[in-house]
Amino acid sequence: MEQKNIWAIGGGKGGVGKSFVAGNLGILLAQSGYKVILADLDLGGANLHTWLGVNSPTKGLSDFIGREILNISKLLIPTQIPGLSLISGAKDGVEIANLKHTQKRRFLSALRNLDADYIVIDLGAGTSYNTVDFFLLAGSQIMVVIPEPTSIENAYRFIKNSFFRQVFHNSKKYRLRSVVTPVLKKDNQYNVNTPKDLINYLNKLGGSATVFIEKQLTLFEPKIILNQVRTQRDQQVGPSMKEACSKYFKLNLKFMGYLAEDESVRKSVLEREPLALTFPDGVPMQQLKTICSDILQEESEKAIKNNLLSQLAL
Repeated sequence: MEQKNIWAIGGGKGGVGKSFVAGNLGILLAQSGYKVILADLDLGGANLHTWLGVNSPTKGLSDFIGREILNISKLLIPTQIPGLSLISGAKDGVEIANLKHTQKRRFLSALRNLDADYIVIDLGAGTSYNTVDFFLLAGSQIMVVIPEPTSIENAYRFIKNSFFRQVFHNSKKYRLRSVVTPVLKKDNQYNVNTPKDLINYLNKLGGSATVFIEKQLTLFEPKIILNQVRTQRDQQVGPSMKEACSKYFKLNLKFMGYLAEDESVRKSVLEREPLALTFPDGVPMQQLKTICSDILQEESEKAIKNNLLSQLAL
């Protein structure tokens, strides 16, 4: 399975609706005829199994990481939705909060080899290495934000930490690890505090450093979905964040759309049933369907472009 078929849903702050978005996106993809795996990696707070009406899992990610289970397909749990399976992190807790990067890559490599068209990963809150690395290793990196100051602030922090983390990991391939490492340290002597500072610093070095950072900019294109929107002023938060990221971070943030706050969402959460099944024709689900369709279209266009470039390179 190609990397583009993994969607990671993050955001930095808890309570913004990441699980709501991840779960319903998974259902929408399955209803469109795709084979989908929903991976609940909100370690310590995983609850998608309850929301999907399946029994509490007896095995989890820790069993695969610890090699007690060698075949990751053993973790798959069928759901009531045709075409949708679940990998639950409900059995796992803080004991696997600090996975090695090689373990994360092994896990995602195993996921890609499963018989599925799309894998949707529901990430936990915060900016831990676990969360950020799973976010970066996905083909589509989707953030959920609500129009409140703390959520917006945490989103900017999540973007900054994710970009810095990507630069650190990829610098080894370009033999720039010794250049990048001291610059990324907190309170460094190079006055590099934001992605924009880092981009400017590496561009000034020129040569391979410039080539490297330009490549990182093409690889880092997170998307945001604005949730719990009540007013027209709330609607402007998404475009404003995109503009701010470009101006102050020099990063391209893609605003995919917003989901209106609606009584149907509250009922869905209280009743622990997917909105895609209980209120499929409500305003929030229609908005999410549009967002899902736009992401699929974007990925299709990107795949066509990459195939064309590959053919031209031959």
